[in-house]
Amino acid sequence: MCIFKTVDEQIMILKQRGLTIHNEERARRYLLTSNYYAIINGYSKFFQDRDNHFMSGASFDEIRELYWFDKEIKQILLDGILNAEHHLKFIAAYRFAEISQNEKYGYLNIGNYDHEKLNYDWKLISKLSQILSSNCKYNNNTIYHNIHTHNDVPIWVLVDFFDFGTLRAFIRDLPHSVQNKIAVDCIGFIQDNVPGFDSAFPVEIMNSFIKNIHEARNICAHNKHLLKFECRSDVTYLQQFHSLNNITNENGTRKSVYSTFISLQCFLSKTEYRILSNTIRKRMRNLNYKVKSININTILDALGFPDNWQECPALVQTF
Repeated sequence: MCIFKTVDEQIMILKQRGLTIHNEERARRYLLTSNYYAIINGYSKFFQDRDNHFMSGASFDEIRELYWFDKEIKQILLDGILNAEHHLKFIAAYRFAEISQNEKYGYLNIGNYDHEKLNYDWKLISKLSQILSSNCKYNNNTIYHNIHTHNDVPIWVLVDFFDFGTLRAFIRDLPHSVQNKIAVDCIGFIQDNVPGFDSAFPVEIMNSFIKNIHEARNICAHNKHLLKFECRSDVTYLQQFHSLNNITNENGTRKSVYSTFISLQCFLSKTEYRILSNTIRKRMRNLNYKVKSININTILDALGFPDNWQECPALVQTF
C-alpha cells in the first residue's frame, strides 16, 4: 500500500539517505508544487549507489537541474521532429498527388494504396474520413472552405491535419514506387548533413527511421522520461550512414535517443539539423557546469550519446 508522506517527511527521508539540501524552504516549495514521484524517483537514481543511498556531494539542486535538462532536451528534440514531420507531410502529399491527379478525394480510394496491405489501408481510409467529418462542420479551417467551395479537399490540404501517427501510416501504405520516390527526395537532406554519403536510402530503412522518430516524438510530446528511453526495436542498419555516425550493427545500438537524433539528418535541412545539434550540445555543457557529483557521461550514456559528445565543436550554422 502507498503511504502518504508530507513534504517535511519527504525532505527528512532524502536527508537520511544522504542527499544535501542547501535550501530547505526552496526544496519544500518545489516538492509541494511538483511531483515527488516524477522528479525524485525519476531522476535521483543517477545520484545513488547500489544501496539507494546518495553519493557524496549529491544535492537536491542537482536532481532539479537534471529534471529541467530532461525537460529542455525533450522540447528541443520535439521541435526538430516537428520540422521533420513538416517536410515529410508535403513530400508525401506531392508524391501522392502525382498518382491521383484530378481525382476528388483520391486518398479515400483504396486503389491508390499498396494492395498487399488491405487491412492497414482500410484503417487509414477510416482515419482520413474521420479527419474530414470532424472538420467539415466548422467554418474556421481549410477543410470546411475546400468542401464548400470546391467540393474537394486535396491531399496537400488534408495532410496538414495529420498527426505523426497518421502521417507514418499514410507513407507506409502507399505503393512501394511512391514510397521510393519519397525516400529519394530525402537523400538530399542526408547528403547535406552527412558529407560523403552516396548510398541509396531504401524504403524499408526510411520507414524504420520514421517509426522510431514517431516513438520518440510521443515521449517528448507527453512529457515522459527521455533519459534511459529506448525505442522498441532497432532501426534498420544503413552501413554508410550509421558508420559515419559511429553507430554499429550490433543489436540494441539503434534504439536510443542518440540514434533517433542521428536519424533526423534524413529529414531536416542542414540549418535545421545544425541548430538542433548545437542546441542540444549547449544544454549538455550547461548541465556539466551545474552537476558535479556525477560524471556527465553518465547522463550522455542514458541518452545513448558517445562520451564527451558535448565537447565536439559546434556545427557552423548558415541561413
